[in-house]
Amino acid sequence: MDTGPTITVYLGARPNTPKVWTLQQAVGKMRTPGAAWTYVHTGQHFDPRLGQGLCDELDLHVDRWLRCGDAASDAEQIGRLCALVERDLDEHPAEAVVVVGDVNSTVAAALVAARRGTPVIHLEAGLRSPDRTPEEANRRIVTACTDHHLATTAEAVDALHGEGIPGGSVHFVGNPMAECHLAHHDPDQDAATLNRLGLTPGTYVLATLHKPAALSHPKPVLDVLRDLAAHGLTPVLPLHPRAAGHLAENGLLDRSLSERVLPPQPYLAFGALLRNCAFVVTDSDGVQEEAAAARVACLATVPGSAREVTRAVGSTHFADSWLHLPTRDILALAAGRPTRRPERWDSRVSDRIATALDGILPALPHRGVHPRAERLGSRTPREPRQSRELRESRQSRARTRARSGR
Repeated sequence: MDTGPTITVYLGARPNTPKVWTLQQAVGKMRTPGAAWTYVHTGQHFDPRLGQGLCDELDLHVDRWLRCGDAASDAEQIGRLCALVERDLDEHPAEAVVVVGDVNSTVAAALVAARRGTPVIHLEAGLRSPDRTPEEANRRIVTACTDHHLATTAEAVDALHGEGIPGGSVHFVGNPMAECHLAHHDPDQDAATLNRLGLTPGTYVLATLHKPAALSHPKPVLDVLRDLAAHGLTPVLPLHPRAAGHLAENGLLDRSLSERVLPPQPYLAFGALLRNCAFVVTDSDGVQEEAAAARVACLATVPGSAREVTRAVGSTHFADSWLHLPTRDILALAAGRPTRRPERWDSRVSDRIATALDGILPALPHRGVHPRAERLGSRTPREPRQSRELRESRQSRARTRARSGR
């Protein structure tokens, strides 16, 4: 009996988790029956607070946990991830692979699947940045490996079409990060989180730093945070231990900042901090998205990013528009909260993902055979030259024997 295709979803980093939460909501709404969905965590973020703890907090179902472990470089990590995904697909074949976002797990799973001839579905497809960042390299590699593109913005759809991606394989579903954020807004829980941390709504600035580029030259941003503290806005910094250690070792965390350094926060607690802050200062693309969903002003520490759509709705102000300003002007810039969210950054993203998947899954080839491989397999195999010459030689000898009466 045909039980439908097996679909394997790979996630591996904190930003993937809320997006996969929305994907799981979408799977529950699909009309196409019979598909077997499997969720695999690669272990890219192996800190429990960023990995299993976050999945447990969001009640995210994970079938298998791989062990990537720490790595000295991105290249080493991507190599490990490719080997893990290859082994996983050898042991658990799939008719399609779903990848999410633009982290190293995303590019590794997409690359391995494409080289095996397994169709790839990319959730959060088409984002583009003018900067040559590691994330941008990942996005372009994943696009080259992808068969079905689930895009978060109209601009992403245009980018994919401009790169020659066929229109029928691009679906504008909206931002899965936004739906997860909106679904987990609980005012009572927000109040309890702020009370636990001794914070009052609107009296603090939420700040995150984690990218190597930001940590290599953090002083301008930290100087702004000190000035904001002097103006009565307490900086609150949830930092990865590695980032906090780097700043401390280089003498960049004085008392005005070090007293408010927090460990990585659970998803719900971070959401509470975000919704109730005066504004956000961040180098994170994901936090830019969450701020736009929460309609909170965001000061990005980069000159631009793949989330330019958040600038258009008045949520994000990039570094070229604020970092050089006096503190009073920064406060004035960040005082206004955006009145709208980007298009399709709402609570119906899972509905649109479900509709897209209902159209994609019935057309998937069976047994993990990619359509390109299927077309190649349908052709008459070309006989190797050596075999052809040997066959012709035997036929010639047979004709000679027949003429001689042997």
